[in-house]
Amino acid sequence: MMDPSLNEITIGVIFVYVSIAWLKTVSSGNVTVMDVLWGMGFVVIAWTRFLLAENYTATAIACLICVTIWGLRLGIVLHQRTKKRGEDLRYVRMRETAGSNWWWISFLQVFILQGILLLIVALPIFALIPQESPTMEWTKTSISLSLICLIGFVLGLSLEHKADMELKKYRQKHGPGHLKTDGMFSVSRHPNHLGEAILWWSIGGFAVVVGGTSALPVLVGPLILTLLLRYVSGVRMSEVDLQEREGYQAWVSTTPALFANPIKTLLKKNAD
Repeated sequence: MMDPSLNEITIGVIFVYVSIAWLKTVSSGNVTVMDVLWGMGFVVIAWTRFLLAENYTATAIACLICVTIWGLRLGIVLHQRTKKRGEDLRYVRMRETAGSNWWWISFLQVFILQGILLLIVALPIFALIPQESPTMEWTKTSISLSLICLIGFVLGLSLEHKADMELKKYRQKHGPGHLKTDGMFSVSRHPNHLGEAILWWSIGGFAVVVGGTSALPVLVGPLILTLLLRYVSGVRMSEVDLQEREGYQAWVSTTPALFANPIKTLLKKNAD
């Protein structure tokens, strides 16, 4: 019998990861914990592959460090944000629709689905921490492109963190039920999601720099994440509960949902 491959082990670890998370929610029915565990799932993938492959190349270490910093930060921020807020209203609506079947529907609709998405978005990690790393000759071009990817990652992480901290201070001052439309939220309605998209495209770009054109398919991961943030779980679902708040329509009419126009942003900043 053949030993399982690193990819198969990674898939199995994530299945166990989301299954344990689901079991902890069966009694309460509250599944917001999966949002907190989302970022940590990428950390689990990166460390699983790094430790099992014993892949100690500079590429693998760089990927591991970046993913760990991002995932831990996101997990801590979301834990602090949700521990006093209770169940997310998105899941409340889903639970009301499912009724008594929510205990098993949540397993498929929330936990297994997010586990699958985790694995798809994490495709750049699969490429950067493979079972066997081919020997790579670093050139001035590849080093320069890698530095650009690193700058993109730092920019995206900084953008996401700054937006989260602005929102945290705003909620501490004004409490729930108010709409933040100033600061970074006057440039993009969801600057934290924008930062997340930027950093994952940077990780994906780094995977292509390292793996060449054969690694281009891993960009499906950042693409799927961006589409989810823009059209599904990010902008659309989060704004359902914002539409009744004062100033929402004016905010929508003047501020892009996700991607900010840098020229308009600079002109607006100079005008202010």
